[in-house]
Amino acid sequence: MRLSCGALAGLFGQTFTYPLDVVRRQMQVENLQPSFQGSARYRNTWEGLTTIVHNQGWRQLFAGLSINYIKIVPSVAIGFTAYDMMKFWLRMPPRQKTQSISAA
Repeated sequence: MRLSCGALAGLFGQTFTYPLDVVRRQMQVENLQPSFQGSARYRNTWEGLTTIVHNQGWRQLFAGLSINYIKIVPSVAIGFTAYDMMKFWLRMPPRQKTQSISAA
């Protein structure tokens, strides 16, 4: 059960954040190449996302995601399981919920 929960967390987390990783990588590669115009292709993340979708299509934001699943999903599943098992073996109690102070 722990492995399954960790795998699902890794799957969803990677799926939602992968487009941002694509933009980050393209911005890094852009800085390595000499610029003839003297300006960056993307000024910020939002501009990078919209430019990639406009020029290459929305599927480009998820190119390579399936290969990344092979690496990330087992890693997160094992990490979650190891964390939970260590808490159990060390007999660490669960965190206590703090009561929020409401303005009365």
